Amino acid sequence: MKITHYPYPIWPWQVNQGFPWPRLQFFQTPGPFPLESGEILPELLLAYEEWGQIGRGIPILIFHAVTGDSHVARHTYQDNAGWWDAQVGYGKAIDLHQYHVISLNVLGGAMGSTGPCSPAQDGHPYGGRFPRVTMFDMVRATKILVDAVIGPEAKLLVIGGSMGGMMALAYGAFYGQSLRGILTVGSPIAHSPWAIAFHTVGRQAIVSDPLFNQGNYYLTGRYPSQGLAVARMADMISYQSPRSMDAKFGRLYQTPDQSEFQITSYLRYQGKKLVRRFDANTYIRLTEAMDQFDLTEQNLTLLRETSVWMVGITSDHLYPFGEIRQHAIFLQERGVSVHFETLHSPWGHDSFLVDASAMGKILRRFLHVMDEAVVS
Repeated sequence: MKITHYPYPIWPWQVNQGFPWPRLQFFQTPGPFPLESGEILPELLLAYEEWGQIGRGIPILIFHAVTGDSHVARHTYQDNAGWWDAQVGYGKAIDLHQYHVISLNVLGGAMGSTGPCSPAQDGHPYGGRFPRVTMFDMVRATKILVDAVIGPEAKLLVIGGSMGGMMALAYGAFYGQSLRGILTVGSPIAHSPWAIAFHTVGRQAIVSDPLFNQGNYYLTGRYPSQGLAVARMADMISYQSPRSMDAKFGRLYQTPDQSEFQITSYLRYQGKKLVRRFDANTYIRLTEAMDQFDLTEQNLTLLRETSVWMVGITSDHLYPFGEIRQHAIFLQERGVSVHFETLHSPWGHDSFLVDASAMGKILRRFLHVMDEAVVS
């Protein structure tokens, strides 16, 4: 059922973003939610937003990346910027004159959906007790929301970059018969040792922070900020490329005494910035789910019932272009209808967020083909 207000305590990283912001909605499931692990969440709350032709337009479900949230785009000019404002809006690639867009904060998230900071049955935050969740747990929770908000008969388009694209593939593996098409950008079908390594370093930085307290830090008022900041610094390296770092920073210094390089200052800034808007326990649970994700042949039966577009980014060093292309070939050889696209951009893994022109062209092509398929 829909509820009109956020029922849980609001934490500092949420306050810093004006949470709960206007037009953020909440859906609470009527009963407990079982997880793949065998554990059960006694209740499930999902935070979500909608844009465009609500109830009338072609429905598009957009999944966010690991540190993202439901706020894909502005609702009004007075609204805070969304993380994909460049692509979602009236007259943009995902044109709100035509589409009904919905996005949620995934299960385990830090911005409104049930996660580690939510109250357990004893009234205290789960903290380190929050169970491990999988990508497939997240998409099962999403399907409950989609059925309630859009309707179980709706034929969706599903779009996501990075973790969001992995979520889109997982959704197709479970509910491919209910989809019109999937677009993933810089998203593998399974995590490589290279990607797992970055997440391992990040999680180790967090649990090594003296304030982590086995994840039970919420009621102390002291957070593992240094650990989360270091985790973000490591991730930001993986999101860039040597070429993009050279273009942005070179060997320029940040300080007149040449004691700090610009790239060093940038990484410190990004670490502090994430601490202000994200939760360390959520980082742990979501990166664990990403590392465990593996779209095997057992998951492909329903994925074969929809059209999948996979986009590789030429400068991506986290999920290299060749890796994504090989994953597309793997799916093609097993009967999945896959179209492979190339995002030519120098800005590394983050290109799908920052290279608005190149990303917009691919989105427009995808949506045009999907629309033509319906007409024919």
